[in-house]
Amino acid sequence: MINEVTLALPPQRRELPSLLVVNLYLVLGILIILVVGQFLEDLLPPYWMGILAEFVLAGLTLLFIRGEKLPVRETLRWRWPGWPALAASVVLAVGLWIVGVGLNVITMLLLGYTTPMAPSAFPQDGWGALGLLVATVVAAPLCEEVMFRGYVQRAYERWGGGVGALVGGVIFALYHLRFQGGFALLPVSLVLGVLAWRSHSLLPGILLHAVYNSIAALLLIVSSFLPLQVVGALIALAVCGAVLLTPLTLLALWWLWQRNHPPAHPASSPLRGMRRWAWGIPLLALLLIYGYAAVSEVILGRFPELLAVDEIVLQPGATWDRPQHWSYVIHNTFGEAVGTAECILEPPAAASARCRARQEAFAVDFPLDVPALQPWLTGEARAWEQRVAWDAVDLRPATVSGTRVLAGEIVTVTFPANGRADSLRFETLLQGSGEVSLPPDTLLAETWPWRLMGLPFEIGYGSQLSFAWLDEGGAMQVSPAYVGVVGGEPVWTPAGAFVAWKVVLKYTPTAGEETTLAAWYTAEAPHMLVRYDEGGVSYLLAATDEGGR
Repeated sequence: MINEVTLALPPQRRELPSLLVVNLYLVLGILIILVVGQFLEDLLPPYWMGILAEFVLAGLTLLFIRGEKLPVRETLRWRWPGWPALAASVVLAVGLWIVGVGLNVITMLLLGYTTPMAPSAFPQDGWGALGLLVATVVAAPLCEEVMFRGYVQRAYERWGGGVGALVGGVIFALYHLRFQGGFALLPVSLVLGVLAWRSHSLLPGILLHAVYNSIAALLLIVSSFLPLQVVGALIALAVCGAVLLTPLTLLALWWLWQRNHPPAHPASSPLRGMRRWAWGIPLLALLLIYGYAAVSEVILGRFPELLAVDEIVLQPGATWDRPQHWSYVIHNTFGEAVGTAECILEPPAAASARCRARQEAFAVDFPLDVPALQPWLTGEARAWEQRVAWDAVDLRPATVSGTRVLAGEIVTVTFPANGRADSLRFETLLQGSGEVSLPPDTLLAETWPWRLMGLPFEIGYGSQLSFAWLDEGGAMQVSPAYVGVVGGEPVWTPAGAFVAWKVVLKYTPTAGEETTLAAWYTAEAPHMLVRYDEGGVSYLLAATDEGGR
């Protein structure tokens, strides 16, 4: 009699990516991003450079998977999840977008700033808009899901699928190197991780990621090319639609959780020797890189005065061959036209300007009595004319003269050059004549927006200086001030849409609260002034003409 012997074969092990190798990949990837950004910044438009970086990192992911001798299809969860799962992921994307918007607004209010962005981050033409869409709707969803949910998250799933989704989601948010905007990334990051884990497929996450990004990308595009009123209406429509879909979002999330059951927890080799702790060293390096980026962002956005240079540099940039005549329309806070202004700049290097403005009195009806809003709801009639000449080398004012209508009376102000850099004389009909001491590089009211066209525009550039202005009685006042470059912003004016540099001037009048003035300049030199905010009114560029008049 022959006894049958049954051999019990051990179950086949499905190895997961090595924690150490995955974390080394993360550090290498972020270094590649920084290097690509540094050396290709002047060769490729920013969005096309981002597309290149995304596909390079995705290709590197495949090389690392093959280097660890892992099955590519199984590791990347590359399988069809079914149409219902894809449809649910689209609904999820809309709900997660409104959650992200809410978190972004909350963190912006709590931290007191928004993440600074250069003008190059905004599309300025059709090719820029196309590059933005390809980068955010195609390259980022495909490549980042392969990188993070297909590779990084899998390594941390050795401790459970939920742990992998949590740790992978946090790493994904940190990898964007944003602090103020990073909190808004966490909900979608975590849901993407859970979706990949429960459905055992990358496709629902890729679709969710693409829809989520497409909403933000389309709103960014329309804000770069359309008037503020239209953009506001579109944003309100998108927010209302997303809020109405929120119940469906919760239902879709519940359905995806119940309908999809993750596969059995994959086996993995236990960590032995130095691998038990060495895997955390690259992760610590990643955290240090993120910490440096976060601190830099907070300083640039919230405390730019800490980066102030000792002496501001103003130099004429590209010059105009002919005199430039710029016309402006003056709007109040609610977009109503209340006046006009014009300015003629003379070459060489626009070293002299003749400007004048007329503003009507206005009062905006507001249902609530809020004293803090009164300066923006009402305005008195005012008018001014001025002529200014700057030094053609460093744009220091040589002569300034003009008239102002203050308190219903005409005030004549003259600042003739008198050979003393720290003292200028003034004469007014109300206050008589006198002399005021001005520290070097003092900015003068109503001339500073045009003078600062000579700034070296880069995020965070600024300086502490002085600001000279006339009070309502026509007396000259000098206050400490800070002027700094905030970053890039889309600006719509009657002359067209611009992606512009925003510059702020902050000063504190005697026994008053801090006052902020702002000016916007075209991103490319020569940096034309396209908008100027002064209290409750804005000067918006209406038309340009070469030759002056």
